[in-house]
Amino acid sequence: MPGPDDGLGKKAEQKLRDWLDDAKNGYAFTRIPDQMSGFYAVSRNICDFICYKYPNIYYIESKSTYSDRFDFSMISETQWAGLLQKSKIKGCYGLIIILFATQQRAFILNIQDIDALYKSGKKSINIKKIHSWTIPYSEISTKASRKQLLDYTGDLQTYVSNLNIEF
Repeated sequence: MPGPDDGLGKKAEQKLRDWLDDAKNGYAFTRIPDQMSGFYAVSRNICDFICYKYPNIYYIESKSTYSDRFDFSMISETQWAGLLQKSKIKGCYGLIIILFATQQRAFILNIQDIDALYKSGKKSINIKKIHSWTIPYSEISTKASRKQLLDYTGDLQTYVSNLNIEF
């Protein structure tokens, strides 16, 4: 299994950029520059990307792992609180997109659902136990590719509508 410094996170972010930075399909997509603070260089941003497609705005945090498990501690306090705050506004969505690199599968989750799961005592989700996930999710479709990581396809709004988010 590759080490933590092999650039998986940046590669996963680039795949999202390749998918959603698409004005001809109605997306206004912005990468939020990293603003590091403190000794441990923790980002003060609530997310990696902001994506707008009429009539909604999506605050997107990209996460990636080679593990079968996504630990909720991978979401910083700043990201967690900021995404939750934005997601309470009608038409705003706080999303976590998780790439399980070893399985070559990516999922969109609503921060409100992750928060509820965490408050119920769960600390992670495991892709090998996807059949027992108790929160809604959308799996991102991919194009056939021989590349190292996936090429995503599909409409973000359609994926998010599958999450059954209510305001």
